[in-house]
Amino acid sequence: MLPKRKFFTKVGIRFGMIGCLLIGAPTVSAVSPESVAIGQQLFEKNWSPQNPALMGNDGLGPLFNGQSCAACHRQGGIGGAGEAEFNAKTISIESMRISGGRINSDVIRQAIRGFHPGFVDPSAGVVNSLSLAHHGGTSAFAQSRQAFMEKIPALFSDNGGSTNAAEVRLANATPILYTATQGTYHTSIRARMFQRNTTPLFGAGLIDQVTVKQLRAVEREQTKHPEISGRLATLASGGIGKFGWRGNVRSLLDFCDQACAAEVGLETRRINQPIDPMAPAYRNPTVDISDAQIKAMAAFVAALPAPTRAVPEESDRRMLAARGEQVFASIGCAVCHRPSLGPAQGIYSDLLLHDMGPKSYDLNPADPYITRATPVTRMDFAIDSDAITTRTIVDDTVMGTAYYGGNYSMEPGSSSMVNRQSSSTNTAASRSRIPTRSSVFVSRNEYRFKASPVPPMTLRFVNERSKSKTWQTSKTDTRLVENEVNRNNRERTASGRDTYTSENTTTTTQNIRQTRTDYTRLHLESTRFTQEWRTPPLWGVHDSAPYMHDGRAETLLEAITMHDGESKGTRDRFLTLSLEDRQAVIEFLNTLVAPPNAPQPRS
Repeated sequence: MLPKRKFFTKVGIRFGMIGCLLIGAPTVSAVSPESVAIGQQLFEKNWSPQNPALMGNDGLGPLFNGQSCAACHRQGGIGGAGEAEFNAKTISIESMRISGGRINSDVIRQAIRGFHPGFVDPSAGVVNSLSLAHHGGTSAFAQSRQAFMEKIPALFSDNGGSTNAAEVRLANATPILYTATQGTYHTSIRARMFQRNTTPLFGAGLIDQVTVKQLRAVEREQTKHPEISGRLATLASGGIGKFGWRGNVRSLLDFCDQACAAEVGLETRRINQPIDPMAPAYRNPTVDISDAQIKAMAAFVAALPAPTRAVPEESDRRMLAARGEQVFASIGCAVCHRPSLGPAQGIYSDLLLHDMGPKSYDLNPADPYITRATPVTRMDFAIDSDAITTRTIVDDTVMGTAYYGGNYSMEPGSSSMVNRQSSSTNTAASRSRIPTRSSVFVSRNEYRFKASPVPPMTLRFVNERSKSKTWQTSKTDTRLVENEVNRNNRERTASGRDTYTSENTTTTTQNIRQTRTDYTRLHLESTRFTQEWRTPPLWGVHDSAPYMHDGRAETLLEAITMHDGESKGTRDRFLTLSLEDRQAVIEFLNTLVAPPNAPQPRS
């Protein structure tokens, strides 16, 4: 028997073409080989910082997680998954309390700046999550990053992430506690580190071709299931997401666009590079990567081959794997991990969001789900005259400019969420006020914040569109007085009427401005959005350890046992299987390997 790694390499090459023929996977949209080649060069390129005064942009960084895309996407070839050591990290505040005096926004901001200034967003106010880039930034930011990591007894690699799955679990379990006294005010904060593992990109071009209609069909099918209730990843734009651990990215092109900014710190035309909170005023004078380059990179990723099956040569193992595939379906795994989805044959995913239980929560939430949208119109009138009077007619159900998804906002008096389109999660930020189920409490002398796993049933998302017009009106006041003849002689004119003279004529001109603003109020389905994750495709799973969204599972068996929430019943059925059937399921999963023809790093 060949050693495991050698066996799969050999069999993968042998069965790679057969697997493609059996699956019948369609090819991605035709692009020129030149574009794909340029995209591969950009994907593998080690970017470097530049002097914006000389080069017109700042290149790599100033904050970044890797110098190239290929540095993290490397398992099984260029474009594969990444080990735990490349995990992206965020620090999120679970709870915060301030007491000791009169509470206002300035007090709250000052208190949280003592914990880290990155929690004060210039456009969104105080938020509860901070991306902790692995590299770059000012010396002050590097020191603050080191201070956070020293609070956690887990081991971290030079690449920034935890060294292995066990260290991920240790980092997850360790709270970050902060207390401080400033004058009469006392602040206490409880925070956590959350990590995201590098996703494999093999077959991403086929995933990009899965239609919304196909996803909706799967969603409707699952409404009839007694345990599973996946939902579409509905984005703030109204589109449907298919990429990212929380399905928060609509297309492969958007995925590459966001990754350039978030991971490598390359400013694009749509997404700002991460801002160093210790130097918040700095802005890149221009973009670091052009739209044409991003499209070429997306073309390369779309051209990456899909994973395949490595069927064992030994008859007993081949029969065991076949048995495992049957058991996999019979206990319910295939409800979410569907063998095929539209053009993505062999994907083993439904690309929907599922509640994975409280041990899988992360305070960078999935977007809530829109169930209904209703229009709201506001009419504003402003009348300018000599008296400078104004009046305004407002529909008071409109609660201000709003955004949903992304991080919680911690503004006093309301629970909010903001969506940041700087690179780490999603745009520059507005606030959405949530009138019910608030997780922020403010009294005269106390402030308390607690992140909630469930949003309210209704959230007012305001998509503002205004149209104004201005016109002038004139009003003439004329006072009529009797003329001299009439007053003295009381003579009458030929018509028999008294004669009058017009005097004191006054004309007043005023400008009237009318503004009509159309809003949309979105009614959201209540979900445990901090515990929801997109079903990860299992194709190529043998070559993508560690597992789960944060890489806390070293083996496939560990990953299965960590399933909870909607998948609890399926997990329990797996655990009650015979030892042979459990081994058969693992044997089947081990046949799902990275494509043998994936591009390899250049020597």
